[in-house]
Amino acid sequence: MKEAHCKHCGKRIYNDEIALNIKIFGKQVGYIRCYDCLSEFLGCKSDKLRKTSLFYKNTGCSIFQVKYTYEGEPNE
Repeated sequence: MKEAHCKHCGKRIYNDEIALNIKIFGKQVGYIRCYDCLSEFLGCKSDKLRKTSLFYKNTGCSIFQVKYTYEGEPNE
């Protein structure tokens, strides 16, 4: 997979967003949402999801070590 998009809004998504969807919903997740759509679905703030992704990534969670896209992460 070279590039991925949110199935709800069509926004381009990156590895950490994909990994968080898998972490929350499991490997058989039906479709992937961006941070904004996922936060709306879960009823929380997107900043909380970004911080959660960073936590899992920094603690070495194997789901966050996989490259789901060939594109780099956005510059924030």
